[in-house]
Amino acid sequence: MGLNPDFPNSLHKLMSLSNAGKAIMWQTCSKAGNRKGMPLELPLEMESQFMQLWSETFRYVAERSPYYQEILGTQKRLIALTEMPPLNKTTLSARNLDFLCVPQEKVAEVVTTSGTTGKPLVWMLTERDLRRLAMNEKLSFECAGLTARDTVLLAVALDRAFIAGLAYWLGLQEVGCAVIRVGPGLPAMVLEMIDRMQPTAIVSVPSLLRIVADRACESGFDLRGCSVKKLICIGEPVRGISFALNATGQFLESAWSAKVYSTYGVTELASSLCECDAGVGGHLHEELLHIEILDDAGQPVADGTVGEVVATTFGVEAMPLLRYRTGDCAALFREPCQCGRTSPRLGPIVGRKDQKLKVKGTTLFPSALQAVLDETPGVDTYVIIVRAESDLSDAIEVVMTGPASLPALRDALQGRTKIMPCLRHASREEIETLQLPPHARKRQKFVDLR
Repeated sequence: MGLNPDFPNSLHKLMSLSNAGKAIMWQTCSKAGNRKGMPLELPLEMESQFMQLWSETFRYVAERSPYYQEILGTQKRLIALTEMPPLNKTTLSARNLDFLCVPQEKVAEVVTTSGTTGKPLVWMLTERDLRRLAMNEKLSFECAGLTARDTVLLAVALDRAFIAGLAYWLGLQEVGCAVIRVGPGLPAMVLEMIDRMQPTAIVSVPSLLRIVADRACESGFDLRGCSVKKLICIGEPVRGISFALNATGQFLESAWSAKVYSTYGVTELASSLCECDAGVGGHLHEELLHIEILDDAGQPVADGTVGEVVATTFGVEAMPLLRYRTGDCAALFREPCQCGRTSPRLGPIVGRKDQKLKVKGTTLFPSALQAVLDETPGVDTYVIIVRAESDLSDAIEVVMTGPASLPALRDALQGRTKIMPCLRHASREEIETLQLPPHARKRQKFVDLR
């Protein structure tokens, strides 16, 4: 079985194909291979550029990936993507290096996942993968309207084997923006560079942007009147399931007098999706990534229905993935966007599948509790801690700082979520230790001790 020497360069050709054409091709191909074990037999005229990406990816992993060689066995003919068994993070972690498709000398960059839900994965990229990553981020930033005329303050880590800062830097370079790399932990430097360099946009986690806003208020810095007009928010939610800005998003928009954009990214996919000005979901770059939304039984759900995000990468050379179950829960929307794009859009992440809580017959995601806490006056910062109480129920504790009344907060949580967690005040030092334990790369508001 020969490997197309142009792989994965054909993804550049696909960018000229209309979104509508790609959607038609995918629907036709899905129907063509809808029986178990049925090979994908397509007439010549249906060999679209979209299908070229799938066929190249399938044949590439069948030839190069130890894991997929084992899964596919003697299967040599192209099958429909939906015939591939989904891959979960447990298997990916256990077989981490069995997904590597290139010799070590072709690896150009090694990154790791954050390890939020388990042992960090080692992820490798070739030079081609880095170019693909740069292209993906360029497309995402263009959704938010960034151009070469923008100066962007990048308040994201570029060290500690972290892919996000690297990806955003590459993408901003590809757009042609001037980039100010200040890192994730220096609010004073953020304000200084805003004053001196007049950036038009910031890429950062929302929690840092809140801290910067508080520091500006304390020092008398006129944040609302500053040069920053766009906040590209990563890593933490700024919208609810209805697309409305949540309490964090509303605070940032008001405090900065700037447009807030939500993004979604996964290290293993080397891809991210960013909103446009319409704020109704992150636009999918179909030439780089295919997304399905599946229910607990692994079946597709209707558009607009929340399920697990399952993704297939196109154009990845080192470690491609087919039907990877991310564990993130969201809905997909396919109707044309107000911005004029017709690409599918991924809605807000409402939670992680493995973080779903069970409390005396009620199930919910931590985000439901976070929404109440974020909107309650007097709650400065907090951590939600969950422990196993029994096989059928979890014990939930909310540890917080601030002058909020515990009885009033308990009533609000019970009214909105139908559960009544244990509440207690704590010192800022305790909260800081819980949110950012040793060796952590991300601040966390949810601690799962089950």
